[in-house]
Amino acid sequence: MKNVLMLCIILSLTAGCSKTKAIQFCEGVSPEGKGVNCGTKFEDGELTAVINSEEPFGVKTITVQVFDTKNKKTEKIDTLTVDVKPDRQTASVNLAFYAGGTYLVRASKRETSIGSAEITIEER
Repeated sequence: MKNVLMLCIILSLTAGCSKTKAIQFCEGVSPEGKGVNCGTKFEDGELTAVINSEEPFGVKTITVQVFDTKNKKTEKIDTLTVDVKPDRQTASVNLAFYAGGTYLVRASKRETSIGSAEITIEER
């Protein structure tokens, strides 16, 4: 009986500690706000970045920065201001990638980082 109880405790802690990625790259968003066909490698074109915060945004806008990471250098190529609802924890923004390469996308609210993620774009 003790083993079963201990197993239940461990499983609940493990499930409670699983994290959602702060930024996911997807081909679209479902009506429920979930990413559709998400990944980290795509062909060039337009994608949707789904931004997940661990807590409500608490602000009306967040900043999304896109960096090109080639030759071990990081160069900012775009900065977007995204309108969000302060009581929500999820937002989405459309991004366009027409040149192959690896990109870093960072999301922040005021001076606080929400998260970042890398995406690889393959030219057609």
